[in-house]
Amino acid sequence: MLRFSWIALIVSAALAQSPSPADLFNKPPAAVDQALRARISEFYELHVKGDFRKAEELVAEDTKDFYYNHNKPRYFSFEIGRIDYSDNFTHAKATVLCEEEIMFPGFAGKHMKVPTASTWKLVDGKWYWYVDQDAMRMTPFGKMTAGPGSASGPIPVIPSGTSFVMNKIHADKKSVTVAPGGSADIEFTNTAPGEMELVIMGTIPGIEAKLSQTSLKANDKAVLTLRASQDAKGGLLSIRVVQTGEVIPIQVVVK
Repeated sequence: MLRFSWIALIVSAALAQSPSPADLFNKPPAAVDQALRARISEFYELHVKGDFRKAEELVAEDTKDFYYNHNKPRYFSFEIGRIDYSDNFTHAKATVLCEEEIMFPGFAGKHMKVPTASTWKLVDGKWYWYVDQDAMRMTPFGKMTAGPGSASGPIPVIPSGTSFVMNKIHADKKSVTVAPGGSADIEFTNTAPGEMELVIMGTIPGIEAKLSQTSLKANDKAVLTLRASQDAKGGLLSIRVVQTGEVIPIQVVVK
């Protein structure tokens, strides 16, 4: 699953480009939208059941080899989020909130809902899941190039080591102390050359957590504001970087 997750993250990064205003405000015909939502539901429900062979029937012909050769994620539940249409409603980008097992240290064995990007296209009147394998080379960290001997291959080679993607979001502090009824701020800075997205993972009883913005372009900053109720308790809050899967832990002390 981890190898597939790396590919999914790269695809998610490639899809992070903002759609045009025309796409945002051009509402799809009801029948088209219903057909796509039904198709997405069928595809992800098969991943919940683990019936990947059946799910392959919903994969576009030009993506079947890609789908076949990579590990398949097993989800526990899913929820369709935003859908952006393009090319006269023949292509779409969907964000699906997928519940899956988290493999990061401190979260092993736990389930979490993670935003997952997917692309769809209309072929002979039916919607199919597909991957633009050229777009996969474009990431927030620049264009990936193929490794030796794979210049004609469609899938980019992930460089060894993680320094080229990790630690691109910096928090000005990793722990805060807040009084009951008080508040505290933590500032996050994006040092990557492209856009990154932050997600708050989990909750702490009595602590309200809110990000000033979730999508950060290069050199952008976001402020995480924590407000404590009178009966708040301390705990660990985590911020997840969607494009890399990195989790930034924030220790909250109520005093």
